[in-house]
Amino acid sequence: MTSSSTPPIIAIIGCDGSGKTTVCQELERWLNTIHPTKLCHLGRQTGNIRRRLIKFPFIGKKLDKNITKTNKKAKSTEGPKGLLALGIFIMSLRRVYRFYKMLSLRKQGFYILTDRFPQVSVIGGLDGPDLTTKNPTSPMTKFLTKIENMLYHWMISHTPNLVIRLNVTVETAKKRKPDHRIESMIKKINTLQQLTYNGAPIVDIDNNKQSVENTIQQAKEVIANQLHISL
Repeated sequence: MTSSSTPPIIAIIGCDGSGKTTVCQELERWLNTIHPTKLCHLGRQTGNIRRRLIKFPFIGKKLDKNITKTNKKAKSTEGPKGLLALGIFIMSLRRVYRFYKMLSLRKQGFYILTDRFPQVSVIGGLDGPDLTTKNPTSPMTKFLTKIENMLYHWMISHTPNLVIRLNVTVETAKKRKPDHRIESMIKKINTLQQLTYNGAPIVDIDNNKQSVENTIQQAKEVIANQLHISL
């Protein structure tokens, strides 16, 4: 921990289908028997919005194509421009707002358990900045990119006390989340192995074939060891 009086931040990371939600919920219940704990989701949740949109009859597939086209434009060498850049920046602020709320809860004395955590190790990767063009041509995009970069570095300056990484194969992830795009899953799984979180201790748990009960028990043991508490 950063100090004996500072509540810990324990981050649970993993690809979609790795069991983050279930593990986080069970760990929150368990930790609350030890000390008041809050579970904070630090994603933007734009993927959930997209999956809801593409289920709309008649217009769903078209919306999906338009979103894919917009994403490619945003990551082009020139970068997004005008309102598109602003829209991407505003969506990114969803994570910043959630992070600020998390810090507020920590200051109140709660243990913090997070589902996901922002990172800058892999630009354009899972939970990283969204405005990724190095030299955008638009002055507005250049300004917003600079601000977003500063915000992400501010967030990761609050280093987690422990990161638990739930690992699954692409096949397992796709089986558990059949409505998710496999290209996105592959990218997320690859990104996860490159993340460092400012030197935070990272413990890997394989959640491919073992039962969720065993995964949760392993996570509890890791946390108990880190916090010096008994199970």
